Order: sequence, then structure tokens, then C-alpha cells
Amino acid sequence: MAIGLATAPRQAAAQAPSPVYERVTEPTLKAGMDFPEPKGPVILTIGGKIAADGPIRFDLPALESLGLVRFTTLTSWTVEPSVFEGVLLSSLLEAVGADPAAATLRLIALNEFESTTPAADARTWPVMLALKRDGEYMSRRDRGPVWVIYPQHAFPELGQRDYLSRWVWQLKSIMVE
Repeated sequence: MAIGLATAPRQAAAQAPSPVYERVTEPTLKAGMDFPEPKGPVILTIGGKIAADGPIRFDLPALESLGLVRFTTLTSWTVEPSVFEGVLLSSLLEAVGADPAAATLRLIALNEFESTTPAADARTWPVMLALKRDGEYMSRRDRGPVWVIYPQHAFPELGQRDYLSRWVWQLKSIMVE
């Protein structure tokens, strides 16, 4: 089922909402539930100002249990638009009990690249933590296993220079600050 999100706040309210993403699976892991211990390789750790006493580690099944979405968008690193599938950053932050007053998210890649991203991005746009590109899980060689993807197809400004450092690939951790 396609989900229609409101258009960007600066656009006229009279415009019809555009479908930004499609819901692929419903979440089975939600805020307030106990997080399962990883049984497989940890692909993402989230810490900082969250409800848990320490960082929460996610393997692929735990991350996918937050509910999957899909959208097709162009990136500055691909020739053609790609179909991305993954978890909404907002769903992850809600599930871990991220402090709503947190101002930034420090996104850290496997190669230690860091991007300080406004936490408001997750509330403003359906930012995805992509796990698949064109139906295939992404390997490290293909910017995986987790790549932060902004919905540039619905909000073209997200492809501008100011946003490019936020499209972190090979994401390994998020610190809520």
C-alpha cells in the first residue's frame, strides 16, 4: 500500500500529497518492547540519548522487524534511479526511545567517516536506512549493509550539496545527541 505523506511545509497546502514510499512490512518491534539480542552479525548500533542504559545493537532481522518501506529515487552515486528498501530512520528513533529534544544524530560509517545530521531530518522527511537496492541486500562493496537514503524523488532539494554528507553509506552506528 502506498503511503501519502504531506508535501514539504513550504509548499501550498492545496497541492495533493504525493506518495513518497510504499509500506512493505508492518513493524513487529515497537517502542517499549524488549530488543532481542543479536543472533547474527551486528549491522547497526544506536546509542546516546535513548531510553536504554547502553547502546542497542541490531542484527538484520531485528532491524527489519521495525517495518520495511520502499521507494525509488536517484542518488548522486548512481546513474539511474534505484529502488531502495529499508527502515525509516524515524521508526528506529521511536523504537529506541530517542530523546525528542535531541538536536543531532552523529552518523558513523565503517571507515569512521562521521556526519552530524540534524535530528529534525527524521521528522521532516521519510529518511530511510536502506538495506536493499534493486531487490538485493547491499554488500560493503555496494555501500551496504546500511545506507542512509533521502527521498530525493519527492523532495529534489535533498540532492543538493548541503545534504550530500548526510547520505552516509556503510553506516555502522548512530549517536543521538
